Amino acid sequence: MRQRIRAAAERRVRNLAAARRLRLELAAAALESFADGGPLRALDAGCETGLLTIGLARRHPGWELRGVDLNERSLEIARRWALEAGVHNASFERVDMTRETGFGDWDAVAAMECLAEIPDDRAAVRYMVEALRPGGLLLVHVPQSDWKPVLPGSGRTWSNEHRHGYSREELDALLRAAGLESIEIVPTTRAVVHLATELRDRIKERSLKVRFAAYPAMTATVKLERAGLAVGDARALFAKARRP
Repeated sequence: MRQRIRAAAERRVRNLAAARRLRLELAAAALESFADGGPLRALDAGCETGLLTIGLARRHPGWELRGVDLNERSLEIARRWALEAGVHNASFERVDMTRETGFGDWDAVAAMECLAEIPDDRAAVRYMVEALRPGGLLLVHVPQSDWKPVLPGSGRTWSNEHRHGYSREELDALLRAAGLESIEIVPTTRAVVHLATELRDRIKERSLKVRFAAYPAMTATVKLERAGLAVGDARALFAKARRP
């Protein structure tokens, strides 16, 4: 029993970082709205360890989910976590989005915080667009180009960043150059969420008890932002666009 409780707690704190939790919730809400209660085939581009893919697969057993990433180590973790979660409608595949061709049969593609880590972001977006069916939905979440940490001593770069981020104009131009239409871009990740994320970074190596105790506060910051009650400058952008 103790081992099962610990395993459940470990699964919960995998999504402790408030900024990550926020962008995954934004993606899930947008995909669910697009599906409108029906089945959906969705591709999680740059899925890393599969948190979005697995979460959606658990909530929507009738959906088909696939996560793609270049990092095989991350994909191995995603496959193990999917097995632990008992989901059967999610798969994971190693793909270099800058070198391969997408096949236009997916209803939606989500790229949550991966573009800033990809040297040839235009090629990656082209792959995502090619993967969409006509009328399909692309979701993109990226850091803003002028983002700064909230706390002194916090990291001033992403761990694997190739570029610091995008301005609204740069992101819009990137999506339009790929042939996308109906582009909507909104600012996200206000200071309170970023502060919570920086605090999480300072405790991520602490005991499970400490990390689990921080969970309610971390999730509260996400709820505040989604309710429109967060304050401070935005540090990220969330875009929705359609393939003609």
